[in-house]
Amino acid sequence: MARGCSLMAFVLTGMAGLLLSACSSGSNPYHVKDVPPRAVVRNGVAVTLGDQKLAVFRDGKVVRKYDVSTSKFGMGSSHGSNRTPLGVHAVSSKTGEGQPQGMVFKSCRPTGEVVAVDAAGRDPIVTRVIQLAGLEASNGSSHSRRIYIHGTPEERKIGTPASYGCIRMRSRDIVDLYRLVQRGTPVAIESCTLGTYLKAEENEAMRSILIPDKVVAQLPKDTGYRVSGKRYSKRRSYNRRSSYSRRRYRSASR
Repeated sequence: MARGCSLMAFVLTGMAGLLLSACSSGSNPYHVKDVPPRAVVRNGVAVTLGDQKLAVFRDGKVVRKYDVSTSKFGMGSSHGSNRTPLGVHAVSSKTGEGQPQGMVFKSCRPTGEVVAVDAAGRDPIVTRVIQLAGLEASNGSSHSRRIYIHGTPEERKIGTPASYGCIRMRSRDIVDLYRLVQRGTPVAIESCTLGTYLKAEENEAMRSILIPDKVVAQLPKDTGYRVSGKRYSKRRSYNRRSSYSRRRYRSASR
């Protein structure tokens, strides 16, 4: 559930561009071809839509693996599409430190309401919110779309596409992931399965995704909306026209 997050892009080294996994026919939830990524995250997070998995990597090895739920509308980056964007992202902010599991968030702020797992008729954002910013021209709208990794009370749907664009997790899993990532952590969202991604990870010649410090410093810092009476006004910490240019991540060989 939740809506979008957008970011900028990064610097390419030795690569004309990082292309996303191509769509075609296949046997995963989105019926796409299970092709390997063009680059991999050696230290960071990979989300594989083909089998609804999220894996945390350290030095090219999986240290955590979780089931997730991505968009029931498929893949895409258009505003209003409610689809999950592909490509390289970075964590731009985290919200929810110390809050109990099931705490409901609105506009990235705790409301004080705690919802039980699989509560009937309830589908809010709960427990923790990890906001993403897209770093490619194709997914630069992710931050403004409010694309999050977040907890959901609809845990019975985890493992199947059920969200409105965000990446949903069980509350206990998002609490665990929350402590493993920080602002600037790369998050690659691919259409393939985790098995295919892991094979690419094992390839010594495969390029790895790196996000320079200067790009991390330029990530948006807004965490939602501030309340002004009963009205909400979007808080921006950057100038859209001047702060970012596309293709600002770096892809390098290990």
